[in-house]
Amino acid sequence: MRRQRPKITRAKKEPKKEKQHQNPLRIAVPWGRGASLYRPGLFTKLYFVEHGEACAADIYRALSDEIAHLNEERIEIGERAYKRPNYSSFSRYFHWFKLLGLVEPTDRREPAIYDFLEQRVFYRLTDKGKAEEVGWQDPVRAAHPEFG
Repeated sequence: MRRQRPKITRAKKEPKKEKQHQNPLRIAVPWGRGASLYRPGLFTKLYFVEHGEACAADIYRALSDEIAHLNEERIEIGERAYKRPNYSSFSRYFHWFKLLGLVEPTDRREPAIYDFLEQRVFYRLTDKGKAEEVGWQDPVRAAHPEFG
């Protein structure tokens, strides 16, 4: 008959030491659909309200600068920086705003910086764009509610 070894009970592990203190400073502004003010649509509407008329490139530059400023604050407190949208994705958003009738072109045109680029076309808010909220938050869902 074999002898059974006595069971060895292991001591419970101590809880891991936390690397940061209990309540680290955080800026509670998510990116993406939950980004509130920093969604491309809501930022665009606020930009038009403040400036009256603008071209898509000016709005994109202002959004990029605002996210860069926000990232400086986030890095100071040790949080991960937000990625800014690229111009291609922003121009798709802007295309949806035109399709929904939230913005309309003005008569103002300016030549592009480089010869191979198209003229800069300026836009302004329409009456629908001033009153609309859902279209600015999610333009694809506003245009196609059957997908939502």
